[in-house]
Amino acid sequence: MPTVAIFPWGDVIEDFLDPIGLTVSDFVERMSGGWLFGYVAALHASGWRAVIVCVSKEVTTARKCRHRSTGATIWIVPGRPTAPTVRPSRHALRQWAGTPLRAFVGVLCSEVCDYVLAQEYEYARFDVLALLCAWRRLPLFATFQGGDVTLSSAESKVRRWSMRRSRGLIIASAQERARVAARYPDLSSPVAAIPNPLDTEEWRALPRAQARAELGLPQDVFLVVNHGRIDVRRKGLDILLDVWGRFVHSRPDARLHVLGAGQDDDQFAPMLANANLPSISWDARYTTDRLEVRRWLSAADAYIITSRTEGMPVAPIEAMSCGLPVVASRAQGLPEIFPLGELSGGLLFDSGDPMAAVAALARLAGDARYRQALAEAGRATVEARFSIAAVGRALTNFLSRPAVKAPA
Repeated sequence: MPTVAIFPWGDVIEDFLDPIGLTVSDFVERMSGGWLFGYVAALHASGWRAVIVCVSKEVTTARKCRHRSTGATIWIVPGRPTAPTVRPSRHALRQWAGTPLRAFVGVLCSEVCDYVLAQEYEYARFDVLALLCAWRRLPLFATFQGGDVTLSSAESKVRRWSMRRSRGLIIASAQERARVAARYPDLSSPVAAIPNPLDTEEWRALPRAQARAELGLPQDVFLVVNHGRIDVRRKGLDILLDVWGRFVHSRPDARLHVLGAGQDDDQFAPMLANANLPSISWDARYTTDRLEVRRWLSAADAYIITSRTEGMPVAPIEAMSCGLPVVASRAQGLPEIFPLGELSGGLLFDSGDPMAAVAALARLAGDARYRQALAEAGRATVEARFSIAAVGRALTNFLSRPAVKAPA
């Protein structure tokens, strides 16, 4: 059974967990889904073994755990966050120097890992993993999940070397694939457009009347849902408020429910208050209860996502799997979810054109049969392209490809 070590983004795992109010114990015991655990499930379904390697500021010695939901091995190794500096190159140097390389080697050896997969290639840890894999003669792969581009001259020089020594990149976004091709013209590693997976058997809609009764919602309201991390700029939450304010002006009986928390909670709260839109409710917490999320999606009539930047978000795929038509911006990664537009279950709009999103919501609100047609198309799209089995086969085929000789 081949074993792949997966390294999530961040100097420390708390870079991800702290803004959403979770701990390392929550990560191990309660978290599930998302791209990370979706990959684990897809790999397991195809006969692979996955080991997740996290760095934490909260531990002093390496700790081996087992993820409750998937059964995957999780290693928590000690490390420290990198203090910000005014010079990006100096910050990158500190990130490279602060990587717990010895602990990484220990995990790779003890778990007898055959492959290494990094969450983001435009990140300092990827460079250290490239060096480690060259030394240990391990194939290195990386994914794009919406991370930042190179921030400094030091990273730029090192990153070209690291990219050339990767065995392959997994980039679902066509926009990002084009950027990588232009930025790294000498890159010989193959690039695969593999989407993030979803458990389509679990993510099925509950009866709408039941879901609304359990949530205390009226049966006749037009309900739209958005869920995920509260990141105002990346997730376009200012766009969301603008769109909803325009839409609800002509549809005052409609309601928008936002479920999620993140690093911008303190920024979003006054924005929401200043918008003065009582038709919006915000549940300001990050929930690991998938049944709760599924209940809200089952109760809704439509889903909206207004992001400026994405990799390939799982949230709208969850909505499609639960039978919702989706109104989505054309942020990178989102058009790839809906390659046939309406025939894939989505209505796309440019983030600079809020009236297009308003028109899409109005069309959905006014035509139940149209909503149902898009909902059925979305569910069929998820089953065909995003299921655990389908993505597992795609990952297996890609990771198992013969190596392409890197240039000197």
